[in-house]
Amino acid sequence: MYLLTLQVFAVHLSEELDRQKFDWMFNQLSLEKQSKVRRMLKYDDAVRSLVGELLVKYAIGTMTKLPRHKIRFGMNAYGKPYLDGTDSVYFNVSHSGDWVVCAIDSDSVGIDVEKVHSMDMQIARQFFSTAEYEQLMTLPTSHRLAYFFDIWTLKESLIKADGRGLSLSLDSFSINKQGSDIQLIAGDEIAKYHFKQYEIDPAYKLSLCAISRLFPDKVIHVDVDLLET
Repeated sequence: MYLLTLQVFAVHLSEELDRQKFDWMFNQLSLEKQSKVRRMLKYDDAVRSLVGELLVKYAIGTMTKLPRHKIRFGMNAYGKPYLDGTDSVYFNVSHSGDWVVCAIDSDSVGIDVEKVHSMDMQIARQFFSTAEYEQLMTLPTSHRLAYFFDIWTLKESLIKADGRGLSLSLDSFSINKQGSDIQLIAGDEIAKYHFKQYEIDPAYKLSLCAISRLFPDKVIHVDVDLLET
């Protein structure tokens, strides 16, 4: 059994991964993961998926001292991966644009990073709860996009922590954010979760959801070269 403290790791892909480095890192993946990466049509998507897998292994190895070759993953009925051989290590990974992030803890955890981009606010009407949408529309137009991605990443992080995927609909709970105060309005089943957001890049939103209240103060930044070893 591992006694972990909640941590967040992040890799910034500041430049395109050259093919030689990609191939070297690709060969460290399981055959199943290699197959998934090969099916990706865009090189950038393949890179993010590859780095995400190795970042998870780096984080687990750092926190548990498990050798990388002994880190094996299973998958629950909803498709969420878990560390094979133990029920005391939980992790989640997300990537968008130039960032790949991973959260790890001894209990359920979810993380979501998104690059902020132009968005039709009718998407919020479709996927947000009524309360969330009404709160969004009370804001000045210039503030709505940032708030939309705040709520979007917070909701995604909860769904990923919960582990049931889209079986838990986005409009089945509400999140209200006032500055750094984040309130979850939900039934007892998911009311146990807590949130924190981190500023890693002005163009991105990063949200963390966990059962633990002991959130780290900082994100641990990892150089992509460390994932090769």
